[in-house]
Amino acid sequence: MTTAAELRACIDKVQATAGKGFDVVDVPTAAGFKIGRAEGAAIVLLTPADTSPEPPTQLQRISLEPSSLLHVRHVDGTVEDGQWGLVQLNLGELEYLDTFLSVVANVIDVIGTAPEPGQVSIAMRRLVRLFDPNPVPRGSVLGLWGELLVLCRVSNTNEMLDSWHSDVDDRFDFAAQGSRLEVKTTTLTTRKHIFSLEQVLPVQGATTSVASVMTTETLAGTSLQRMISNAEQLFASDPGRQMRVHEVVAATLGVEWFRHVDRGFDAQQADESIRIFSALDVPKVSTVPPEVSGVTFTADCSEVAPEIAPYGLAALVAV
Repeated sequence: MTTAAELRACIDKVQATAGKGFDVVDVPTAAGFKIGRAEGAAIVLLTPADTSPEPPTQLQRISLEPSSLLHVRHVDGTVEDGQWGLVQLNLGELEYLDTFLSVVANVIDVIGTAPEPGQVSIAMRRLVRLFDPNPVPRGSVLGLWGELLVLCRVSNTNEMLDSWHSDVDDRFDFAAQGSRLEVKTTTLTTRKHIFSLEQVLPVQGATTSVASVMTTETLAGTSLQRMISNAEQLFASDPGRQMRVHEVVAATLGVEWFRHVDRGFDAQQADESIRIFSALDVPKVSTVPPEVSGVTFTADCSEVAPEIAPYGLAALVAV
């Protein structure tokens, strides 16, 4: 398994020089991979070349070529021309380097040292989702932090991750066959959460539960980046699911997701505060005219009784 710390140590050995090509070092734990620098603050990852490549992709912060003839320089002064896949990250802000390298490490593990034809292209296509400027952010840092907290404490992490923002029912944070779980996180001193009316109405063929979390934002708290790293560690032997963690983070916060990873919240308070209750018990409006849709409201859940025997996804959350 390749780590961000290992890649950072490699990067620190490289100084970008003027001229065509890239200055690189071999990645010790991943045969066939090289990492280094290009002009400016750009970081480059060279992968095994794809023998069945898709077309190159160019975005604002990242460019991808599954197979390209490249000229590279090693730190010992030797030069090499060869066919590699190329990932070029145009950082601009070097303080985010370690965050980017955690993604790069995941990409290396997803591709593997002996990729099948097309596999490099598939990994690069998934990488595009992390930097695609088109999708609108669909959530908040606080909400995402709470979802990661829940994910990291469940008894079946694979099942929980596979249900996270799944296509089964995108109204809920976690959705699986016969079960829905919505995570609500607040920094208020009372257990007040914002719901959409659809989230607390019965779902045919499924039970819906709410995981209510209370915490405090603090500089001394557990950062979002730490929560992401904790989730990565849960899937250390499963690079595909690790990549899924990054994809949900990027889809939730948008293309500038990496700017938010330093925000931190009190994890101990949050962990001790988790309460699971039925969505049907959430205080809500009872009558809505048929001409009205998209109803959202704030509900005080302080007096909602916890579920005695949580079912489905809610039963996976250790409380």
